[in-house]
Amino acid sequence: MTYDFSYIYPQMEAETRLQSSVERRLDKKLGCSCYEHAYVLPSKDLWKDGKCFGGIVTHDGIFVEASAWHEGKRCDKYEFDPASVKVDKRAVIYMGFYNSCWGHAITDNLKKLWYLNTDECRDLISQGAKLIYLTIDNQPQPNYVQRLFNLAGVDITDFELITEITQFEKIYVPDNSFIADNGQRYFTQPYIDIINSIKHSVASLSNKNNYPNKIYFTRTHIQSQRDFGEQSIENLFKKKGYVIIAPEEHSVEEQIAYLMNCSHFATTEGSISHNVVFCSKGAKVVIIRKCYDVNKYQMALNEVADANVTYIDAHHSIKTPDNAPWVGPFFMYPNKNIERFFGETFLYYRQLDPTWWIYNIQDTPLYKRIMNKIHGLTKSMSSNL
Repeated sequence: MTYDFSYIYPQMEAETRLQSSVERRLDKKLGCSCYEHAYVLPSKDLWKDGKCFGGIVTHDGIFVEASAWHEGKRCDKYEFDPASVKVDKRAVIYMGFYNSCWGHAITDNLKKLWYLNTDECRDLISQGAKLIYLTIDNQPQPNYVQRLFNLAGVDITDFELITEITQFEKIYVPDNSFIADNGQRYFTQPYIDIINSIKHSVASLSNKNNYPNKIYFTRTHIQSQRDFGEQSIENLFKKKGYVIIAPEEHSVEEQIAYLMNCSHFATTEGSISHNVVFCSKGAKVVIIRKCYDVNKYQMALNEVADANVTYIDAHHSIKTPDNAPWVGPFFMYPNKNIERFFGETFLYYRQLDPTWWIYNIQDTPLYKRIMNKIHGLTKSMSSNL
């Protein structure tokens, strides 16, 4: 695995190099804890006070960190009356707190699946233990997440979604194989094993001769209110022989097959770049950063893939909050870093790019009224066809 930081802003170099030097693979033996008469708390007051509330609370009121969406200060329990909750006499195995956002679907959602492959888990299930889970929005996971689980050899429809506070006789909570700790992200061998099982399933379904060597995953085909200007960068990669792919227009197995069979993969940073985890060892990966942030999830997944990664800072995202730049909105364009990467000078002027002006006004009341009007007219026309 290698990194090339030749095309990032100078003010980001020190932090990026520091984070890339962190050893993210943990040699850790995973286990499973059992809690008697503990409570399962569905998601509530999502992101109130900047936190995600929900998970498992022991009988004496202690929040179980391994039950959270991810470990850390952003997740916690909420107050409830133990005397008024549903009581269930079953023993259950807690399989996680799921988020349908694709980046979390391939990291946080998969982190407890390793336990299903243990004799201990099989014994518990044979004795009647049921598999349960939570979700961020208290709704079943969409089809694409279900399909990802299928490729890992798991049928999530066999799991029971808990949507009301419930006290169970026993709750078994497996350790996480993908771990959040003090703002960092780490992984273990059992997580790699799950990723490999997904790739193995896809390999049995795909024909290697049908996939291009160089691919660019784009977000320009979705109606994003966070990403602006990507089209100009996408066009440059297309001219260099990259095949442009909108992941959402392909099945999950097709998306993964493209990644497994390419030698060059380029995309913007975020959930879409987390797909690097499915690339083959040694793939050449270009990640276009959209803001002043070092994504620790991405650093861990780069290491899982054992990829050769080049980072390019190609943004002028002046509207991102300083304390949470990753929330956007983002503006990208062919800046000096992009020019140096391609070894060319492009005749691009930000002030002449309509997307730059849309980026600047997209959060104003006037723009929102105009877009609502357009969406209303489009919906009306569609209903009359």
